[in-house]
Amino acid sequence: MAALLRQGARRIGGAVLQRTQVAVTSPAVAEERRRLVARRMYSTKKQITEELTRKIQQKKEELYDLMLKAEQSIWTSSFSNKRLLQLLSVHLKPRPGDTKWQLMCLSKRAINAFEIAGLVALSSLIISAGLGFKRLVGERKLIEAMVVEDMRKAEAALVSPD
Repeated sequence: MAALLRQGARRIGGAVLQRTQVAVTSPAVAEERRRLVARRMYSTKKQITEELTRKIQQKKEELYDLMLKAEQSIWTSSFSNKRLLQLLSVHLKPRPGDTKWQLMCLSKRAINAFEIAGLVALSSLIISAGLGFKRLVGERKLIEAMVVEDMRKAEAALVSPD
């Protein structure tokens, strides 16, 4: 019984091994492997980077178009989708005939301007509050010094009976 099982396993294993060897040595697989190795060997980092950049730009364009279609439906419209559309619109190649694209670019630039204005206003508030605090600390030290001086004069007047 064990001998029959071993023999069956050898036959099945051999058939699988023969099929994989045929697939590995088939002309189509060999040609694809040769092209892949040649492309990896002869392409520079710059070419690879350019190809990746082109693919990323293409995906941005596709995502923008898909989200714009979804945004036109009330059921899929959301604030976060609009923000992402605004962000993507700035990264796309110019579309002068597309009014939606122009509106998204304009709104993104307006939001950027408001964010910068808010940061400037907040920075000026922080600086003015810091300067005011510094002035208060300086005045407090001055008052403390005056009090200490008055106390020394009072002690000196009590100690010396002139």
